[in-house]
Amino acid sequence: MAKSKMTITFDGADNLIKKFNRQPSIIQREAGIIILNTANRVEKRAKSYAPVDTGYLKQHIASEKTGMLSADVTSSAEYSVYQEFGTRKMAGKSFMRPAVKQESPFLFQKLQNLLKGGLR
Repeated sequence: MAKSKMTITFDGADNLIKKFNRQPSIIQREAGIIILNTANRVEKRAKSYAPVDTGYLKQHIASEKTGMLSADVTSSAEYSVYQEFGTRKMAGKSFMRPAVKQESPFLFQKLQNLLKGGLR
């Protein structure tokens, strides 16, 4: 079976990231740490929401830094997208979208605090 890929993004993050691209490198590094920390939090929460039969889905959720100001949280289980969104024969048991929704305020608050107040 071919691997499926599911992408879920934080709404409004692009504008915030553009602001960080104009900041000094030390602020950008701090923002990168916040973004990776948020990705780790999303990973942990998605694992807690993932339906468990064999545990395979939960074991295949991972976060990683992908750039200075970016990180990915992925589920490499081939059936992840079907669990997330469902099929015509099965209701979805969403685990990624609720995790992202719950962690969005953390990400935006931390990044906004960094932009407004700088390093502490």
